[in-house]
Amino acid sequence: MYGFYRIAAAVPAIVPGDVTYNCNEIIRLCQEAKNAGAAMVCFPRLALTGASCGELFFQSTLLDAAGSAAEKIAEAAGNSLLAVFGTPYRQPGMDEAWDIFAVAGNGSVLHRVPAGNFDRRFFCNGNIPEGNNCRRFNCGISVAIQKSLCYGDAPAEVDIFSSGDGALPGVSAELENFAAAASRAAKNVAVVTTGCAGESTAGFASPTKAVIAANGKILAATPLLSEKSELIFADIDMEELKYQRMRSGKTLSIAPMVDMSVPESPELSYAALTPRPYLPEDKASLAEFCKETLEIQSFALAHRMKKAFAQKMVLGISGGLDSTLALVALNRTCEQLKWDKKSIIAVTMPGFGTTGRTRNNALELAKIIGADIREIPISAACMQHFEDIGHDPGIRNAVYENTQARERTQILMDIANKENGLVIGTGDLSEISMGWCTYNGDQMSMYSLNGAIMKTVIPELLKFEITCRPEMGAVLQDIIDTPVSPELLPAENGTPGHCTEEILGAYEIHDFFIWHFINGGAGREKLLALAEIAFAGKYDKAEIERCLGIFLKRFFTQQFKRSASPEGINANAVSLAPAEWQMPSDISGKLWQ
Repeated sequence: MYGFYRIAAAVPAIVPGDVTYNCNEIIRLCQEAKNAGAAMVCFPRLALTGASCGELFFQSTLLDAAGSAAEKIAEAAGNSLLAVFGTPYRQPGMDEAWDIFAVAGNGSVLHRVPAGNFDRRFFCNGNIPEGNNCRRFNCGISVAIQKSLCYGDAPAEVDIFSSGDGALPGVSAELENFAAAASRAAKNVAVVTTGCAGESTAGFASPTKAVIAANGKILAATPLLSEKSELIFADIDMEELKYQRMRSGKTLSIAPMVDMSVPESPELSYAALTPRPYLPEDKASLAEFCKETLEIQSFALAHRMKKAFAQKMVLGISGGLDSTLALVALNRTCEQLKWDKKSIIAVTMPGFGTTGRTRNNALELAKIIGADIREIPISAACMQHFEDIGHDPGIRNAVYENTQARERTQILMDIANKENGLVIGTGDLSEISMGWCTYNGDQMSMYSLNGAIMKTVIPELLKFEITCRPEMGAVLQDIIDTPVSPELLPAENGTPGHCTEEILGAYEIHDFFIWHFINGGAGREKLLALAEIAFAGKYDKAEIERCLGIFLKRFFTQQFKRSASPEGINANAVSLAPAEWQMPSDISGKLWQ
């Protein structure tokens, strides 16, 4: 479904030496994986016999039983499931045995691949003479069985790694970190298996850790130690990974095609679909994400200020989310540079739609920081401009709104010239993606600070700042709670003349589209389907479709604003900066709409 494939990893509970019992348990887990719609299932090394058989690996009784059992497992896997499992193997007519992974599909063992981690006391090194030792194959998705826990070898869409380490403190985290790093490096899927439940504890305890990761994220994992069988699943967007490899210039080696094609996921119940894919889900990781994002912003701005030999940072403050985040970052930049906070020129420019709430919040935050605060009303200047160009101010159209945005930008630019400063841009990625800004107004600055930050990420960054600076807590929280509005139309009883999300739809929906369109290359049908799953119970299909239509139309028609974007810092996995997203302004978006 939509390029998703369901990958499974299994840890069978075995009895060392009891091949019949182990075979039945592996078949049971294969059937469970097949019933769940999995494309492939990976088992640990020597799962068929157990890894702790010792001298019995020299015995024909054990080796012959394993050979027969492997064929039974292959038959049970059938033609819709690729099963990869560990077993000892002795080629007919030979005395040596190999520690291998059997690759079963279409009812037979397709490949026998020597394991990378093996005990040289019991097993031969190297390939099986006259055997099918192919480590790479393609069954609709390309798969590679890697020699060891090393991701320097040519990757496939799915890389399978095995570990022979014992269960020791820290091993669980090490294996997860390895899977995440390997999959991020190759922009693919990494499956790591270790050992089986039920192995002997005469010496090291056998870990039962299995991990499935994709592009740096752990999607599923089993415990380090378990006494029962474990089976984990992950629905993985292979189309998204392919898209990311194409954009980053990464390539996969061509693998021979086998005579089978595994099915796509029947549905997406094991997909890591979250309404906020651009934010970590656990609190500790979210706090670290916010900390590093703010550090990247302030570090980059400090560097630019020094290189530009600028002495002041000029910022238009409105009391909205974007300018507040910028002001927070400017405050941190001053601390990093050890500059006086008066190096921040915070300019509030009330116009026709400015409310007391946003104005007061902007001034209060600037006061707490100790910035150089300047208030320059723009209404009279805009009225003069309307007269100059012959516009009736009673007609509250784009001219009425954009005049205010451009007047503010002119003021900031001229102050920057006067004070040897840089105008710091506040526009965020959500606005930039849809061109929700005034060309040569708030679209323009001398350095874009928020250009790669999504609108729905900003409240989380401000909440983190509250934990760092409690004195800002009340004003930051009120800014977070304020409805998003450009405040360009006259307010009524303190309420903004219009709220952005009433026009465009919820920013969290648009940010979801941004992530999957830019980061994953998803088309209209897929974007709609994924959003319906992620926002089930919160927004109905009609509203999601409305938002999607707005997003796709504006994304293509507003490219001309992005093409002329100022330089800025990318503090996000997604960016639409001209250097990172190249698309002509007159491109047709008909295929996507």
